[in-house]
Amino acid sequence: MRSKRGLLLPFALLLMSLVVAGARKIFDYAAAPSGEKESDFVFPRFSGEATPPVVKVLPSSTPVVFYQKGGYTNDASHLNKTGIFGIVRPGSEQAIRDALQYARENHLKVTCAGQQHSMGGQTFSPGGLVLDLRDFNRMELDPARMTINVQSGARWWQVQKLLDQHGLAVKSMQSINIFSVGGTLSVNAHGIDPAPGPVAPSVRSLRIMLADGSVVRASRSENAELFRHALGGYGLFGVILDAELEVVANQMYGRETLYMSYRDYPAYYASHVENNDRAGLVFARLSVAPQSFLRETAVHTYWKTSFDGALPPLRAVRHDTLDRFIINLSKTGGVGRWMRWTLEKYAEPHLHDCVTRNQAMNQKELCLVTRNEEMYDDMAYLKNRLRDTDILQEYFVPFARMPDFVDGLRRVVRARGANLLNVTIRTVHRDDVTALPYATQDMFGLVLYFNVKFNLRDNEILRQTTRELVDVAEQAGGTYYLPYQLFYSPEQLRRAYPTIDKFFAAKKKYDPSELFTNRFYEKYSVGHG
Repeated sequence: MRSKRGLLLPFALLLMSLVVAGARKIFDYAAAPSGEKESDFVFPRFSGEATPPVVKVLPSSTPVVFYQKGGYTNDASHLNKTGIFGIVRPGSEQAIRDALQYARENHLKVTCAGQQHSMGGQTFSPGGLVLDLRDFNRMELDPARMTINVQSGARWWQVQKLLDQHGLAVKSMQSINIFSVGGTLSVNAHGIDPAPGPVAPSVRSLRIMLADGSVVRASRSENAELFRHALGGYGLFGVILDAELEVVANQMYGRETLYMSYRDYPAYYASHVENNDRAGLVFARLSVAPQSFLRETAVHTYWKTSFDGALPPLRAVRHDTLDRFIINLSKTGGVGRWMRWTLEKYAEPHLHDCVTRNQAMNQKELCLVTRNEEMYDDMAYLKNRLRDTDILQEYFVPFARMPDFVDGLRRVVRARGANLLNVTIRTVHRDDVTALPYATQDMFGLVLYFNVKFNLRDNEILRQTTRELVDVAEQAGGTYYLPYQLFYSPEQLRRAYPTIDKFFAAKKKYDPSELFTNRFYEKYSVGHG
């Protein structure tokens, strides 16, 4: 029989190995990435098989400086690695014009890119020339007119920092500030301010460079057809050079969070938020914890409130390490999701950075936060070292039909076994501005966040889940968002967007040589798909 000492040694080694493995796992879940995530895994397989062409110095009447010759590019999905001719990173209007001329002379297709967070190849085409516009980023503020003129490559965090210095704030943008202004305009994005909803109503005018290098100013009253199509036009009509955007005063808000059944949210929203001038920002989040899966709803409302003295300057909120660990742990299953929802419900209110009571003077116990600070979020904690990727989708349904869509979502996700990490509910009011509206009436936008590993199984599950959710949205009288993976069929696209063929016809009117393209256009336009 072994001695106790002989038994303790392997036990100690096992315990040590478990501790080391656990520490390694905690590090992997919590640590920031050391660089940009890369993946050679492509899904669907046919979408990225093109090898980069051999790039030669082609004859041209104008010089073009390449940021990258040949090679590959990808988007934020990490699933669309695609061979391209090259990337040009222009910093001036003339450099953009030169790049377009170079492309015309050498029969290259052109796509515009910013942060490349569209996930269906909307920012590149096999063998094409990519215009990376992030160096084209000047801004000019006009406080008297409450507008700011922004070149398309500027990121929203840059806009926010400038506005904050003048007591102003963005009127409409996404809930994350890392995106480029041009990218936001090209997908007509929306955020957590329920008043404008989509960004299009806050746009006064655009300057657009067409395929021949000419520049056109467009607004609701000048070149209105081009204005309607370029907003939400996915870069297919020309290069958006700059935009004149409406801005608003920065304000102090009181943050309030309520918990309720998802079925009660439409009535609560109608009676407390809709048409209520006191509501500054609002969004809801559905639980993905097993015991309350897609039933319990956290409603976050930011009420306008008076405040004595100057507003505090903008400062970034940072809990990246903890937030990254919690979100990555929730990818592993029910226990992780339960822990995340519990922490969000009971611990997060105490971690939220608010104005102190001394600063707030006679304010009530509400957490006070400025509009700029609440909208200044880069969500850096979503970047990680794991061999997986996170996929966004969005569906839009009329206010009263939201519970019907959620019931269908719950059924499809459970049946397919999709790894759903998050559901946020926002407001998008009827879009009368753009030619390709996703909000044909006042709607809730449900933003879904899925996790997939770099394998065929996970991604095939998500493809089937997507197609079924598009049908669920249609049955609830709704639509879906187009900047994401191209899993929907042409028939589903035309049912959700009955004006899509008129949209494609207008694209050919403004760009008859089809210089501007992307994977979305190549798959779904007549003559390409």
